[in-house]
This record gives sequence, C-alpha cells and structure tokens, in this order.
Amino acid sequence: MRMHSLLNILIDVIFEMGYLGFFFYMVIVGTFIPLPTQLILLPAGYLASQGKFDISTVVLITALGTTVGATINYHLANYISKRFVSENKIYKIKKFFNKYGRLSVLLAPLTFGLGQYISLPAGMAKMELRWFLPLIFVSNAVWNFAMLMLGYLFGENASSYVLYLVGGGTIFIIIIISSFVYREFKSY
Repeated sequence: MRMHSLLNILIDVIFEMGYLGFFFYMVIVGTFIPLPTQLILLPAGYLASQGKFDISTVVLITALGTTVGATINYHLANYISKRFVSENKIYKIKKFFNKYGRLSVLLAPLTFGLGQYISLPAGMAKMELRWFLPLIFVSNAVWNFAMLMLGYLFGENASSYVLYLVGGGTIFIIIIISSFVYREFKSY
C-alpha cells in the first residue's frame, strides 16, 4: 500500500471521528512527528463553510490538541535533557530562554516547521508552564484559525494559497527577529 493511500485513510478516519479526530491528530502534530496541519485544517475550513463544522469549535479543539502535544514534548525534553545533554548546552538554552523564550514560544508556531519543535528547548530550559501553555495555545490557535479561514474562503483551492500565508508569516517573523537583533547590537 502506498503512503498516499495510508494518508488518505488517516484523513478519512479523522473526519469520521469529527472533533475528537481533529484533537488526536493535532496532539500528534504538536509533538515532533512532522504531520502538516493543512491536511485537516483546510478541508475542515471548507466543510465549516458548508455548515458541517463550527469554526470556533475547531479552533479551540485543534489548539488544545497541539498544546497537549507540545506539553508532551516539553516534559520529554526536560526528562531526556537531564540524562543526555551537557550542562553547558542546557546553560546556553536557559540563557536564551530567559531572554527570548516567551517571544520564541509565541512566534515559532506561526512559522512553517518550527512550531512543533519549540517545546523541546522550552522543556530543556524548564520554561515556566504558566507562560509556556498560554503562549503555545494562543499561537497555535492563530495559525489554526488562519488555515481554517483559507479553507473556508477558498474551498478546494485553499492549498494554493498556503504558500502565500507561509511566505507572509515567514517575512513577518524575519522582520520581528531582525528588529530585536538590531536592538541588541545597538545596545552594545
């Protein structure tokens, strides 16, 4: 059986399960397993435009799912880093997270490919969960909402617009990071 067929079966099962399927898929997405959110969010947005799903419920359920997945990563990284990562590396990660951790956790899920992994250094740095959980939830809710709205507005053609959203998001993140780097260099 080809990978494409397995993926189609997975997506069919997720949509058959409805909101619960979205939650479990997004738990997996929230961990370090690289599954694209677009596989379910774009079609879910389209189906919401047809009245089959409620957008706000899908945003809430999927953001909760990615937050649970990210929390699994956080604790796993915290546990593993104690045994396999040098004290020097952990010190450097903590130093970075003390200065940029909140911003990193907020912005990483809005960039293609980074959102799944930001919880690993956050866990190694033992970022306070009172900051980590709401920041990762809000950021994933924003990303999920954007993907759902693409599906809602553009239906079956939504996947062609993902490139523009990801490109725009990446440019936005680069501008923000560049301004912080500029401020840091200017202060020396």
